Amino acid sequence: MACSSSNGEEDTGGAAASGGGDPGVASSGSGTGGGATSGAGAGSATSASGAGGGSTSGTAASSTSGTGASSTSGTGASSTTGAGGSDPGAASPACAGLNNGSGTTIPCAATADGKAVCFGSTTPTTLAYEGGGEVTGVVQATGRNFSEEACVLLETGAVHCGRHTSISRTPTVAAGATMISGGLNHACAIVGNAVKCWGGDLPADVTFGGETPVQVACYYHGCCAVTDAGKLSCWGENNGGMHGIGTSSGTSGPVSPKTVPGRALYVGPGQDHMCAVFEGGKVHCWGQDWNKQIGGLGASSDPGITLVESGAIAVVGGQFHTCVLMATGQVQCSSGGQSEGAGLDMGRLAPVAGISTAVALSAGKHYSCARLADASVQCWGSISHGPTPATISGLRTRDCD
Repeated sequence: MACSSSNGEEDTGGAAASGGGDPGVASSGSGTGGGATSGAGAGSATSASGAGGGSTSGTAASSTSGTGASSTSGTGASSTTGAGGSDPGAASPACAGLNNGSGTTIPCAATADGKAVCFGSTTPTTLAYEGGGEVTGVVQATGRNFSEEACVLLETGAVHCGRHTSISRTPTVAAGATMISGGLNHACAIVGNAVKCWGGDLPADVTFGGETPVQVACYYHGCCAVTDAGKLSCWGENNGGMHGIGTSSGTSGPVSPKTVPGRALYVGPGQDHMCAVFEGGKVHCWGQDWNKQIGGLGASSDPGITLVESGAIAVVGGQFHTCVLMATGQVQCSSGGQSEGAGLDMGRLAPVAGISTAVALSAGKHYSCARLADASVQCWGSISHGPTPATISGLRTRDCD
């Protein structure tokens, strides 16, 4: 579907290379799953999903996945989903299985065999280098823009970008990257103690007063980050006061919500709203609620509203919806009158039918996706053309460890 955003951009990007489907599908991911995704994506050097501790393989990255077991894999990047621990510095809150960001791009994923795919329908397209040859050694893939643009993070810590079937062999980031996220006309990567961005009007380097970013999640014209100290910061466009600073003016450098209830664990920006998970699994949101995307609880730029009191481990947002991943593996979404993203009743959080083992989320303009415990991905909204999740054909994603 071709939809105009509130900023007047026309969503006319092509999904033909993704096997047809909706060219207007956008993402999170991020987040963990963004869709972010939501969100989701590759994490920083350590990552956790669930509780426990365990075995190790590979180099320069560690992670905890599941309950009572953990594993480490990859080189220089890994990811986190799980029960929402209290120390964001101990783990990067994302899952390598899905792209990390919200509200903007076609969803992409890193596959179990180290390749990358993007999809605007239930048929994924495998990313290839310009001149031929599949992209391999991938730990995270993220879409950029509404069309077939994407970036991949490799095991070497390099980031390569391009179109789905013509990823440049020349790296955008040569080495050291541990997480990437794409926005409308920009993308960013965590590199050491900074977030490095390219494209759009964002600053090239964003730092956080000596703190280390462990998650970056980009949206239409900006990005948000969580640091190892649990500080939440956003920069760029501030539509509807989504930064939570009491104004709707944009910001060129990182700013934090005026009222933050404890340490942030995960951030999931949408188009004109932003939500984050804090200690105890509480979800706080800021920005526009004109279409009930934050539960019909009212727009707020300061101090924000509480969407979930406890038990959340990740949150992602689209244009008209918000989805929350609960520690139980259930996904709950709130959607407005245009319910493509969640397919649920207006103005209330409600469970997504049939999903009970989700470990990561990604969301976009009119879709949401969940990475399940068996490494499969299910999406609903514009990808499935309704509220019932559909499985992305043949896709098995990289482990969340």
